[in-house]
Amino acid sequence: MTKSVIETLQDHRTRRQFTTEPISDAQFAQIITTAQQMPTSQYLQAYSLIEITQPALRQQLATITTMPTVGENGRLLVVVADQHRNVKLAPGATTRRALSEFDRFAGSIEDATLITAAMVMVAESMGLGSVVLGSINNDTQAVIDALHLPDLTLPVFGLQLGHPADVPEKKPRLGLPAVLFQDTYAEPASYQAELDRFDGVLNQYYQHRSSHARTEHLAHMTQEATHSAAKRREFLTIARQQGFLPELDQ
Repeated sequence: MTKSVIETLQDHRTRRQFTTEPISDAQFAQIITTAQQMPTSQYLQAYSLIEITQPALRQQLATITTMPTVGENGRLLVVVADQHRNVKLAPGATTRRALSEFDRFAGSIEDATLITAAMVMVAESMGLGSVVLGSINNDTQAVIDALHLPDLTLPVFGLQLGHPADVPEKKPRLGLPAVLFQDTYAEPASYQAELDRFDGVLNQYYQHRSSHARTEHLAHMTQEATHSAAKRREFLTIARQQGFLPELDQ
């Protein structure tokens, strides 16, 4: 029995440990075909999904993501922003130029993001677990080379799905005053009380969780998030090498 959308999202937590029980081909296909019903920018469906089945390739992605569990159980996908297919469907210099510029580049990233979120939601509604792997872009070029990605494609996420082997604590989220505004943008100073409240909740979560317990604060976590792998800073350069954003050459 599947859970409702509300139940699924309210119970979401990232799972990184999966059992050896497989996801059936029928269930896997249902996850994807259901997720395909998400909105898609200009109906271009500008994404592709590559399932990783070869153990050596999974291990390579585990190394790139620095997550050994990526090489283990569950089913593993790489979600690709893809305008290559659309250029092949409607060849021509004008079409290629339009599909490679920022508007359609952003559209392909949006499409990849939406279907990833939808696959997470569908899988978790079935009682499965998921982990979204932005860390495949620790070395974007290595992923492109390993998967033989053509021009006008770019890896956006990895997604691992499986039967969960752990029950991690659920991370808290910012309250509505910090994310929902009326008619105009609100500066953080106007909802400082909510930020202070959340900072306390966040610290309690980290101090009492079952693994890697520590004192933690929102400002420190934000600073730490800026210390990404050096190769992640190459993402824009690699996107241009893949044929996107030609207007930056003007």
